[in-house]
Amino acid sequence: MLSSSEKHFIQSWKDQRDGPRWKYYSIYIIAWSTVTFLSLFFLTKLIMSDRNMEWISFYAMLTASITLATLVTHIVYIMNEKKFKKILERKD
Repeated sequence: MLSSSEKHFIQSWKDQRDGPRWKYYSIYIIAWSTVTFLSLFFLTKLIMSDRNMEWISFYAMLTASITLATLVTHIVYIMNEKKFKKILERKD
């Protein structure tokens, strides 16, 4: 017997995985990049004594946020696939 949250997960994950994988990755990489960039930017501004930021720092934060977002998106995709398969095995 599946719980309502598991049924909801199965339905929502089927919707997301039916489409091409690149669409899933592009949407979530953009979203996570925005969140991580803004977080890094404001944390850096809080920590730095000199509030002036050079372009190199800006590009380093942008690169780090895109890299981190790609990694997080990939890990979440793999974990959701494993969870989906485990629920389906248990369902049968």
